[in-house]
Amino acid sequence: MGCYRSLDKYRVIVVVIGVAVIMAFSLYTLGSYTTKPKAGTKVEPVKNLATTTVINSSSNIQKYTKGASRSPSSSIPMATFENREKIENFYSIQFPSKSTVVHSNTSGSYTAKLPNGLFSVGLVDIPDNSNVQLYILTQVQPSLKSFLQDFNPVSFNQLNIGGQRAWKLVYTWKNGTKEMGSVKTFMEGSDNAAAITFSGPRYEFIDQTINSNVIRPVTESFHWIGK
Repeated sequence: MGCYRSLDKYRVIVVVIGVAVIMAFSLYTLGSYTTKPKAGTKVEPVKNLATTTVINSSSNIQKYTKGASRSPSSSIPMATFENREKIENFYSIQFPSKSTVVHSNTSGSYTAKLPNGLFSVGLVDIPDNSNVQLYILTQVQPSLKSFLQDFNPVSFNQLNIGGQRAWKLVYTWKNGTKEMGSVKTFMEGSDNAAAITFSGPRYEFIDQTINSNVIRPVTESFHWIGK
């Protein structure tokens, strides 16, 4: 009889532990989904820097510090977006107000659509045995060359943006029969790096207007929050 009671007690303990593990996993999974909106979820700009609120979009909750601003280096209205999805990699960036900003398919990433091109911004995990510059030369450029039709690097140089080291890669390529151009800027960070890419018709890159009024203001607006 004592043996059966011990066995029943053991089974109860196992069941309790199992339920606790399932509940903990469910809470963890729920937390993961509520802090990362689905790809294509429209993202709203921040409104008021003094107040923090929670925006619920398509049942996916994301925190924003609200605030509106205008980039001093741009002659067009800009909207500020803050991403706080990945700890140690919070950042702020501005896009032209007329752009449509949606969440991309990974944490810490946005896509901003404009009539004359497309911005994408995302976090990049640089290997411990490398650095941003080496990563671009050994990983990014070979990948672009193998993936893009008629990939042709135009320039590659180091910048200083807001006291932060950055590297800019300019290249041309083809999308079918369309001549395209891209500017990819990598911002160095204490954990991940950030990659900001603008792509559009190649003729746009001949006109300096798009560089001075669109690309540069977006890139120069980027900063790591808390730095």
